[in-house]
Amino acid sequence: MNEPQERAAESGANAESESELDERSLASFVAALDTSAIPDRVADRASLTIADTVGVILGGTSDPAVAALTADWAAQNGGNATLFGTAGQRTSPYQAAFLNGTAGSVLELDEGHRFAAGHPAIHVLPALLADGESEFKSGQEFLTAFVAAYETAVRVARMVVPLTSAYHPHGVWGAVGAAAGVARLREFDAETTLHAMRIAANYAQHTRFEAATEGATVRNGYTGMSNLAGLVAADQAQAGFTGLTDGLARHLQSVADAEPERDALAAGLGELWEIERGYFKRHAACRYTHPVLDALTQIRADHDVSAADVDAVTVETYPAAATLSNPEPTNALQAKFSIPFAVGTVLTTGTTGKEAFTDEALTEDAYKLARRVTVTVADDVAARVPDERGARVRVTLDNGETLDASVRSARGGEHDPFTEAELRAKFDELVAPVVGSSHVDHLWGAAREPAAPRVLCTLTRA
Repeated sequence: MNEPQERAAESGANAESESELDERSLASFVAALDTSAIPDRVADRASLTIADTVGVILGGTSDPAVAALTADWAAQNGGNATLFGTAGQRTSPYQAAFLNGTAGSVLELDEGHRFAAGHPAIHVLPALLADGESEFKSGQEFLTAFVAAYETAVRVARMVVPLTSAYHPHGVWGAVGAAAGVARLREFDAETTLHAMRIAANYAQHTRFEAATEGATVRNGYTGMSNLAGLVAADQAQAGFTGLTDGLARHLQSVADAEPERDALAAGLGELWEIERGYFKRHAACRYTHPVLDALTQIRADHDVSAADVDAVTVETYPAAATLSNPEPTNALQAKFSIPFAVGTVLTTGTTGKEAFTDEALTEDAYKLARRVTVTVADDVAARVPDERGARVRVTLDNGETLDASVRSARGGEHDPFTEAELRAKFDELVAPVVGSSHVDHLWGAAREPAAPRVLCTLTRA
């Protein structure tokens, strides 16, 4: 190589290293992360997130489409990865990651992260369980990989949030987190981890938020595909495939509303633990509905309100939530993305859990109330996003009396966290019908350790 070529090559290398510095830092963090480097409080939060997510996956296995595909794949294939909620049927890690990931999103009860504007745990946990079970990994290896995956998923999300109009956050950035977690579980070096992450970014899905609001249940598979893509990307990197330089930003920049913020990838690594800023859910609907449901819960707790007494309901909230205004959803998914229906079903069923957002809950009584709900944007509420996502609710009774409640942030996040007892109650409600009440304690305890994936997965048998 002559001198001009050498200078050109050196200049190109310098430019390349500047653009990829943050993604390299993140990959190095993932590859080097050790259990001893994870503070006890973070490890505890991680195991609680694992337990909650395992419960949500099991609760979602009863979805008819999930159950049908599970039965089909279990009959066709053998393997060494457990299909949750079955009598112990196993399939390939790829199919298990997809199905368990899909089951975990159908109820809209999976944990989330407000700065990622999505749900990190369900994008990564099924892939780690499938791979960890197949490779006989220990509980500590599994926990470390989960923390690495979660931190990666959130930082990649923060790089591109807010997304361009109409994108659904499920399926966009989650595969990168899954790939990072699998890479840590398999003890890849930093360079191989980086390539796994870059390859996974290439598999970002072209999701549409309208799939949820229109009830197209393809949306329920977005998280399953992220887990599957993360496994495939890790396999490719291990085999010697390479990713695009600066691939995280370059592959994902088309989904970002602005230029990707690359420095979000490495900001606070090892000091700021994003998993501590996540939230848990008790209402089985889109997070955008939760401030409304919390406010309505306050009103119902303070006043003896029956559905028959309600003349009208007015909701003031932030712009993204205000778009969920369809009063007559036609299936369970669409119902979970409707503020008017959420109000109607709570007033008629008395619950905000799984039963309130099923096809069977789509009754004329619920619709009748939903048609009386008006949803508008409040400027002061909108101004506090994303630090706070709130709502004001006014219920007008037939006698003219008005009942008001205001919520600045939905319960379950750092502003108003659930107790472990509340999350355990949610777990019991979802898990006992699947594995039997006598096995719930054992499964909760194994998830909270957490136990080795092989042990944990065995306990999810119906």
